[in-house]
Amino acid sequence: LILLPPQAMGIPGWVLDPYIIVNSLAILSYLVVRANFDEDSQIFKLDPFGFTREMQVFGMVVLSLYVKYRKSNSVAEFFPAFFLHLKTSILICTFIQSGTIAAWYALVFAVLFFVLQQKEDTSPNMVFPLNTGNFGDVENDTDGIWVVQFYTLWAKNCIPFSVTFNDLSNRYTTKNLKFGKVDVGRFQTLAMRYNISLKLIGNNELPTLILFEKGKEVPNQRLPVRTKDGKLNENYVLLTKENIIKYFKLEERYKASKEKEMKKKN
Repeated sequence: LILLPPQAMGIPGWVLDPYIIVNSLAILSYLVVRANFDEDSQIFKLDPFGFTREMQVFGMVVLSLYVKYRKSNSVAEFFPAFFLHLKTSILICTFIQSGTIAAWYALVFAVLFFVLQQKEDTSPNMVFPLNTGNFGDVENDTDGIWVVQFYTLWAKNCIPFSVTFNDLSNRYTTKNLKFGKVDVGRFQTLAMRYNISLKLIGNNELPTLILFEKGKEVPNQRLPVRTKDGKLNENYVLLTKENIIKYFKLEERYKASKEKEMKKKN
């Protein structure tokens, strides 16, 4: 039983991701550290309203995390923001108490940032892996519709977004409506062909979703949205599951595809 993958045991794959486990332990270690602080420590001092500095810091973080959670498509997508906010809180609280402790935490968090990366979602899905060798399956498909995700493993939003994209593929895939993904970090010629930025800093284009119909990119059917001069629209559509379904009209396309299948059978 131990050798079975987590999905086979009814456990979401992200639960046993080292990224989740190690970062959780690093954050929980603060409970042990704070237990050794004196009762008259700076972070435990009350303000006129009866709140400690620690309560103020974590209270603001909880409010911010609530907003982030409402905008997240999945728990896996929420975790990076969750960890970042809590780590920031820990650094602030430990700095108030002791600069030395804060420095050690900063070092540990920096190491975790560079060493541990969130794993791509591997739950069952209908997403077809694409590369420069088989991208012709999309460009030569004169009778089908493809929703293609262009992503990289190093872009912070791409890995957690894989959960959402996999869910969409499981829900909407038919014989004529297909989902594919291509790692443009490895296959950069496809990024150049479809004008996708691979900037390491300040890149808000990844992941990019493009709709293909009859082998061609459908005009004005890509997320994030671009303006006519090729720049990102300042009011671009967020990559939530609901927005993707609405923007690409997946419900309508799914129904039309199923009706087409039924006609062929009859």
